This record gives sequence, structure tokens and C-alpha cells, in this order.
Amino acid sequence: MKKNISFYVMHICLCFTFLFLPYAFSSSGSIFNLPNLTNNPHDRIYFFIYFLLLLFFYFNYYILIPKIYFKEKQIRYVAILILFLLFFLWISRVFDTPETNFLDFRSPKSFPSHKMHPLKLGEFNHPNDPLSHQKPHHGLNGLNHFGGPPTQYNHTILVYLIGVISSLFIAIKTRLQKVEEDKMKSELSFLKAQINPHFLFNTLNSIYSLAIKKDDKTADAVVQLSELMRYIITDANDDLIALEKEINYINNYVLLQKTRLGNTVTVNYSVDGSPIGKAITPLILISFIENAFKHGVNPNENSEICIKIDIVGDYLTLFVSNNKVQSIKSDNGIGLQNTIERLALLYPNNHVLSIDDNQKMYLVNLTIKVG
Repeated sequence: MKKNISFYVMHICLCFTFLFLPYAFSSSGSIFNLPNLTNNPHDRIYFFIYFLLLLFFYFNYYILIPKIYFKEKQIRYVAILILFLLFFLWISRVFDTPETNFLDFRSPKSFPSHKMHPLKLGEFNHPNDPLSHQKPHHGLNGLNHFGGPPTQYNHTILVYLIGVISSLFIAIKTRLQKVEEDKMKSELSFLKAQINPHFLFNTLNSIYSLAIKKDDKTADAVVQLSELMRYIITDANDDLIALEKEINYINNYVLLQKTRLGNTVTVNYSVDGSPIGKAITPLILISFIENAFKHGVNPNENSEICIKIDIVGDYLTLFVSNNKVQSIKSDNGIGLQNTIERLALLYPNNHVLSIDDNQKMYLVNLTIKVG
């Protein structure tokens, strides 16, 4: 699936927010202070460390997780994370104290004593002593010449772990969503594969009945069937189809049924509203209409079928009713049941379906979003 512009704009905004996060609520008194990368070493250090952490976030998300973690190589993945963490701690030390030997990892307590002002316990420096006015140097890592907590290290570790955990969470969630989408597509393909042969079988039965009667309308029925088959073969495999094509398909089907049944059934069929600019899942409506002709027609009784399609705004309403006739089983066909399942999968929050199955009538009322 191609990513749209909003995806990249969102990521750019998130990156800038992350890079400038250390400068929010700065100690200068302003709520937000732009970093001074030229003259302020503090800002420059934080900016570059955060920039490297940001690069690692995307490297971890797009390279390490799919190629190592998802390939069942978790031990190797953890080892790489530890190496990168050590690298970031080393980078933090280099940026924090560039004047020192960055390969010297000795504790400050092991430094030569002549670098520290000799001060015995209980002694105070003379006011005129220039060293009495000097303050111990605090680097960004909080590691002053007299020893102290490595706050910059702690900060780097915290941001690093947040980046690793968040990238893992997003990657796992995305993978689970893809698995669910693939599962839904396979289910839909299975349901559609059942609907098409089922519908073709019923349509061929209709033309067979015309041929047995040697009806003059048989040729027209064959043309209508060819239109139906062209729709199924060329268009019905798409996820969405223009609504006018779906309605034209229904028109051909109703005409075919009228030709086959003749005067044995009264069919009230109407379409109100404009389908132009609307889209719908193929073959999502026809099963309800087909069910009415299958279970509501008996040549020995008065049969009446009502089919009404209303298009208002972004919504389509389908109303189908048929009176129940004798010697006709009113069980739901496989096509109807599959359509109900497809509606649940494709329109979970964008359709309302109500079915009233009483002793005399079978009524279907479906409202579905098509805009």
C-alpha cells in the first residue's frame, strides 16, 4: 500500500518535535527556546545526541526488527542493542568532554592528585586564594572533577530504551494488523468464490427454463446473462466498484427474472437517487434480491416481490420483501449467509442490516455507506 503525503508530513513533524524536545521549558524562563548550535555547546551536544538516537529509531524499525527480530534471532537482536547502547554512551562522553581522552574510561578518582586542589578536612581556603573562587566543572554527563552521578548517561539510556520499546511496539502492532488484513482478504476471497458459482448456477437454471418453454425471450436472456458474466469476470474481483455498475448488474438480473417468470409473479422494482460518484463492494446487494426470487415465487400462488433502492447522500438503502409461498423452503442460501459475513468484515461500522422473517413475509432492510 502506497503511503500518502500525510504519512511523511506526520513523520517529519514528529522528528522535529523529538529533536527540539530538550529545549522545551528551558531554564532561560521561556516556554520554548530554539537551540543555539553555534555558540552553545550544551545545545549542540543535546541536538546531535538526539539526532543520532532518532536515526537509530528508524534503523531499528526498518532494518533490525524485520530482518533480525522477526526472523527468530532475538539473542542476536539483544546483542546488537547492547552494542548500540554502549556506542551511544561513548558518544555522549565524547560530546560532553571533548578535551579529554575519549579512550580513557578511568574513574575520576583515579586521576592524578595534582589536578585537584589539595584541601584537608576542616580547612578553608584563604579569601585571596584564586582557587577558592573556582567551582568544580560539571559536564553534561554530571561527572564533575570531584565525582558525581552520570546524569547524561542516565538520560541517554532512558531515551534509548524508550526508542527501542516504542519501535518494537509499533512494529509488532503493524505486523498484527497486516496479519488480520491478510486473514480478512483470504476469508473474503473464499466467500466470493462461493457466491459466484452459486449465482451462475441459479441464472443458468433461469435460462434453461426459458429454453424448455421455447420462449422468444431466450435470446434476450442470453444477452443479459453475458452482461452478468462480464461483470462477474471483469469487475467483481475489485475491492470497490462504481455504484452505477452494481445497479446496472441488478437491473439485468431483475429483467432476466421477469423474462423467466412472466406473469406468475408481480415484481415492483425501483431505484431512486443518483449513483454517480459512489462506490460499493461488488455483489454485496444481489444475494438479498436473489433470495427473494428463490424463496418467494410459486406459479400456483400469488407471488409478489418488492425491491427498492434509495440513494441519499453517502448512504444507500435497500429494501427487499417477498411473501412466503407454500412448498418453498425459506432457509437461507449460502449466497445470503456469505453476504451477511462479508458485510460484517467490510462494513463493520458502516452498515445497518435488519431482517424480519415472519410467517407471511420475509423482509430485508439494509443501509450501507457508499460515499
